[in-house]
Amino acid sequence: MFDETVDCPYCGHEHDMSEGTVDLPSDNKFDKNCDICGEEFEVEVEFHPSYGASKIIYDTCDCCSETVRDFYRKGFVLPFPENLNGEVFCKPCFYKAYKED
Repeated sequence: MFDETVDCPYCGHEHDMSEGTVDLPSDNKFDKNCDICGEEFEVEVEFHPSYGASKIIYDTCDCCSETVRDFYRKGFVLPFPENLNGEVFCKPCFYKAYKED
């Protein structure tokens, strides 16, 4: 579970950081003034990876007949090239038709 508090390194007061991660700088560090002792300290935010899994879906391009896992399906991509006949297209075929359209 993610702990959203940090203790002041000077006086030990616990600070709520639940809103401190909204606009983080690129190095995930920011300065904070203690509400109790007034000292300034640095807060470093660490993120832990989370993993998920999903099925790999393959389909066949209606233009070149290549089996691909990264494809465009008509009705799911807008705008869709009008000169493509079919439902599923690999990226090269899609972009070629898009350029010609």
